[in-house]
Amino acid sequence: MNFMMIKTKQHAMKVRIADVYYIKSHPEKPHYIEIVTKKKTYAILEKLQNIESLYSEYFVRCHRNCLVNISKVTEINLQDKTILIGNEGERQVRFSRRRYQHLVEQWLNKGDF
Repeated sequence: MNFMMIKTKQHAMKVRIADVYYIKSHPEKPHYIEIVTKKKTYAILEKLQNIESLYSEYFVRCHRNCLVNISKVTEINLQDKTILIGNEGERQVRFSRRRYQHLVEQWLNKGDF
């Protein structure tokens, strides 16, 4: 499965999983998540837990409100507790202490490096 099906109020589209940087809970809309790619951010009505179970081989939970595409992680900053994502660290997301060990294991085992 190389694509995710995204359904918004107006559209249904396929997005390549390789283009997704991370998925997080929407900061303003309850029950919505944001799927962040290099070019666009999609807001959809879905549970983060459902995405995690459907695409567990591609995404790892780094915080209670965020999943990262493990193949897009370029660096983990232990001091700031942030994950740099993209070719030149274009995006940053925070990780929790509790999720750190699992995150590193997945990054070492499944990352593209």
